[in-house]
Amino acid sequence: MCIPFVEIEAKGSHREIGRQVGESARELIVAGIAYYEAWHETMGGPSFAEAEREGLAYLPFARRSLPRIVEQLEGMAEGADVALGKLLVPNLGEELTCSADPGAPGAVGPHAAASGLPRFAHTEHCTSLGIVTDGHRLLAHNEDWWAGDVDKNVLLRMTTDDGTEILAMTSACLLPPTGINSHGIATGGNTLYGNDYRVGVPNNLIRRAILEARTLEEACERALLPDRARGSNHTLIDADGRLWDLETSATGHALVRADDRVVHTNHFSAPEMAGFEVSTSVGTRHRLARARSLLDEGLARGDDPRALLTTILADHDGRDDCMSICCHPDESAPVGERDMTTASMIWDVEALTVEVCAGPPCQNERQSFAL
Repeated sequence: MCIPFVEIEAKGSHREIGRQVGESARELIVAGIAYYEAWHETMGGPSFAEAEREGLAYLPFARRSLPRIVEQLEGMAEGADVALGKLLVPNLGEELTCSADPGAPGAVGPHAAASGLPRFAHTEHCTSLGIVTDGHRLLAHNEDWWAGDVDKNVLLRMTTDDGTEILAMTSACLLPPTGINSHGIATGGNTLYGNDYRVGVPNNLIRRAILEARTLEEACERALLPDRARGSNHTLIDADGRLWDLETSATGHALVRADDRVVHTNHFSAPEMAGFEVSTSVGTRHRLARARSLLDEGLARGDDPRALLTTILADHDGRDDCMSICCHPDESAPVGERDMTTASMIWDVEALTVEVCAGPPCQNERQSFAL
């Protein structure tokens, strides 16, 4: 089985890059927006029309802090011939559908008081692992998101006007949240659920900005915008073998400089971030423990690091749901509630390559691409 995806090359200013992506992926972008229009409330958000209106409140923050990233999104809308407000909604997926744990008291989004709509969502989405050993600088990531995105993936080769090259896979209507760049930096992102979310710079735009960082220090600076709307986990690696994990909420953060390995899922791990936690998910904690165990055992055995990461990303632990690292959709659930691993990546920051597949890695063959 091999779920197809489209390869797109884009160069120039951010607006030009966005326009080229929009033109090349127009059909997929239109289909992606239609999916969100049909299922946004089932995903845990407001109606799509209300989401369009709410999204406008985030734009001034984004334009002020990340004007070039907004220009890329505007270019995408122009190239795909869709309204910017409609394209903004999926790029506000975490702000509008991942506000809090459904089991947590007061688990509502920033506009719920005005709209009267609850903002509940599965507190899952993504697993990241990193390994640094002699001869290996690897970062691995399963992108778990809404199942309707799995057939709309694009592999982007972007070259900005300052010469930075970026290689990233994402859903066609999203700015890429993870990837590798020509400066030898790779980043994986994990949704976190804090209690201090607010209207501000959307997380997906911040993640896109991190992809242009020249150093891990710059990546952290970009992640810690003071007016960010919410938090995220950022797993970062560079070609020198530095492996960092940065947890953020809207107002707090914790940085761990790992030695030779790191694992993260969808809850805060740093003790100083415990006060921000609202996730009570069993799934994220199970995946973290399972991935750590497999990684520790494999490294102790002397397993090849790349083969080990490949095995872990495809692990089911005897399960076929989102309690497993390799996530498959629950076909009995409404379409808009189905989560799955929509893409799986292993980045090598020394070779500047990615091994990637669309869909669950247990079923789909990885392909290799290089900057």
